[in-house]
Amino acid sequence: MAQSVVVLSSQLITTLSALAYLRWRGLRGTRLQVVSLYRDDLSHSAKAFQPLLQGLAAQDGHQCQFIAGGSVLIAPEQRACSLLLLPRLDDREGQQMLRDYRASEVVELGESIGVETRLYSEQAQGNRIRALELVHQSQAMASVRQDPLVSFDRPVEPSRLQDMINICASFRRAWVDAEAMPRPQAPGALICLPYLRVPKWRVRWRLLGRSFGWRWTLGIENRAYFRRAIRAGLRPLPADVPLWVQAHPKNETHHGLIERLLAPLRPVRSWELLPADDPLEVRLLRGWCGESGRWPVLGFGTNLLAAAVFLAPHHRGVSLCQPAEKGWWWRCSDPRLNRREWRRSQHVGGLLTNLLDALDQLQAQ
Repeated sequence: MAQSVVVLSSQLITTLSALAYLRWRGLRGTRLQVVSLYRDDLSHSAKAFQPLLQGLAAQDGHQCQFIAGGSVLIAPEQRACSLLLLPRLDDREGQQMLRDYRASEVVELGESIGVETRLYSEQAQGNRIRALELVHQSQAMASVRQDPLVSFDRPVEPSRLQDMINICASFRRAWVDAEAMPRPQAPGALICLPYLRVPKWRVRWRLLGRSFGWRWTLGIENRAYFRRAIRAGLRPLPADVPLWVQAHPKNETHHGLIERLLAPLRPVRSWELLPADDPLEVRLLRGWCGESGRWPVLGFGTNLLAAAVFLAPHHRGVSLCQPAEKGWWWRCSDPRLNRREWRRSQHVGGLLTNLLDALDQLQAQ
């Protein structure tokens, strides 16, 4: 009887990562279920690419089925499976899947291409540690482990990375074949923004279902840090290179604030904020993966690692946006005044360096 594998994934790149992991482990011909606990009508979701992903899974003999969150939540009892693959064990969605499925083996792959999880606040870090301890102590789990592709304390496994590159290349070919008339992307530099927090309250309390408190003037948190980092990232580029900006899908309603964030760049170079209708991977396929696609990709978050894999062997065009100021004031103030973004920079910078070195080694073989 074929093994039953359940993957929690609401994003294209996370699903590709899971397929590459199964191939690396030699698991073929499984009954594969891709479960999303989010809305499945979003263009960024794995559901939007269901036929292509089912074709990729079929190459390894998997019988792939997509399941929307509602049908999981109404299940009267736990469902059994051989292997449960989660981006994270400790978040709300991961905990929900652990309650809904009784698995012989549970693996935390990490988000995006399989990135070791690091959270950017002490409270979130503490919550994750406690959640992981409870999961590992659970007697219901036969095997629970973390197995990210890219981590801090060990090099990237070359064979697993090669499987990830091969899966992405297969998706690229399938996507090109399926597109009747691909929309070409004009050349330029692509900057990928992370999720930008837009706080509404300085102080808030709730009474009888209503919120009271002191509101912030609506704006992006740490916007001065982002401007400094973007300017530093663009400094090596010629001034006449057009800039395309990819916003995080959760910031779709904040495009006006993002326009104001980037407005100081306007007198120096032209830029355009792209509509939130395509995930990063499709943007790369349209303009940055072809023979003419040698333009740089800049950003802040772990989506840079996905870009590096999709762009290989031209992965050195991917770089992290970091403020360039090196004075004592910035060295002391950023870890305190811009703690979240400074920690993100340290996290993504270390992981990106590890991944780029591994891609260089694969290319040299």
